[in-house]
Amino acid sequence: MDHGQLTMVADKFQWVFSEALLNGCGKAVKFCRRQRVITPFRLGLALTATCASQRVETIADFHCGFNALFGTTVTYKAFYNQVAKPHFADFARTMAERLISDMTLKVLGFAKGRAFSEFRHIIIQDGSSFAIHDGLREVFPGRFKVVKPAAVELHTTMDLLCDAPTTVVLTPDTTAEQAFLPEPAALRGSLLLADRGYVDLHYLRRVQDAGGFFLIRAKAGMNPHVVEAFRADGKRLRSLRNKPLKAVHTKLPKRQRVELAVQWQVDAALLCLRLIISWNHRTKEFCYLVTNLPATRYPLDMICRAYKWRWQVELLFKEWKSYANLHAFDTTNAAIVEGLIWAAIAAAALKRFLAHMTQLLVEVPMSTRKVAMCAVHVLGGIVRALQSGDVAGLYEALEAAITYLACHAQRAHPKRDRHTGRSQLGLEPLFGSDDGIEFAEAA
Repeated sequence: MDHGQLTMVADKFQWVFSEALLNGCGKAVKFCRRQRVITPFRLGLALTATCASQRVETIADFHCGFNALFGTTVTYKAFYNQVAKPHFADFARTMAERLISDMTLKVLGFAKGRAFSEFRHIIIQDGSSFAIHDGLREVFPGRFKVVKPAAVELHTTMDLLCDAPTTVVLTPDTTAEQAFLPEPAALRGSLLLADRGYVDLHYLRRVQDAGGFFLIRAKAGMNPHVVEAFRADGKRLRSLRNKPLKAVHTKLPKRQRVELAVQWQVDAALLCLRLIISWNHRTKEFCYLVTNLPATRYPLDMICRAYKWRWQVELLFKEWKSYANLHAFDTTNAAIVEGLIWAAIAAAALKRFLAHMTQLLVEVPMSTRKVAMCAVHVLGGIVRALQSGDVAGLYEALEAAITYLACHAQRAHPKRDRHTGRSQLGLEPLFGSDDGIEFAEAA
């Protein structure tokens, strides 16, 4: 273990959980003007630690966690009055944003010269929604008004090379997804992966014009003009050429994938893309992938395998809900609901940072799921050191945490990952270098 790099990690923890900084943040968002027992620093650290270390069912669980961490006897009413403040959500969101932006490491990459190695970022865009108390239907209306009248959605941008989210936006469940796609200019030299809800031809043209690339699941019913068509075995399908897709849809083969060179008229100009179509024997329907990746470097099979990386964001959402207490609380106070959601995301970001930090310092591939499950055994010492401002204690707690996680939370089958998992196209774990740990650059 490189102790110089460990010192840098300890400094990062002290910076993100700085008492002066978090108290200043609480004052800036008008959450807490007079700081008494429940200061923004204390509340933020207690909420994050509680979400990260135990199953939380009620607000009373947070209250108990706060008193246990700081040795106080604050009453439930006094604690509730603080989290019920309208600006509590603003403070919790700012705290979560700090953890996401300042504690994100580059932990995956490709060997130089391999496919996908030229991309600065591989961005995955998706959203996760869940129902909340029906009494919040006016503030957070849900899409399913009869079954779930109130629901929220977390629109998430994840960087695959960092194995972590870079942006999270909380909205009512009825808010359109496409509004939260990255700006086209930000995708220059990057690759975007997204599901079919994000298909917008005007947006794709702007991404392409900005020098970005995309691989998106397309919607059924799209009707581009087919310029050229090939089967997976390379055979040209002349009967599908120079016709609208709907006119030849019934002729698409089901035993092999098909690659079509297609074009749309978008913004008074032609948008020429690749459309890859495969038959799903389980659902009995075609699956469509649209991309502008060049065919010479990225053949059909590679495109289909690469799209499976999008599953990493689904694993992230599962981790939030299973191991960080991202769920609905029985309250009609919108500030509490939103604030506790941000506390859960902050807790998840903290545990992912522990996983990635361990991988880089000890040079073993780590499982973020295992770390999320067993981090409770190492968080206590870290949190107590942050609570007391004990610099030497924080260093010792981090060293102990890394030693424990490296032993108990490694990836179970790294060799299998190269054959059937996320590493099969050359996406490999990165380890620490002599230059130090590389924190993520802005996407």
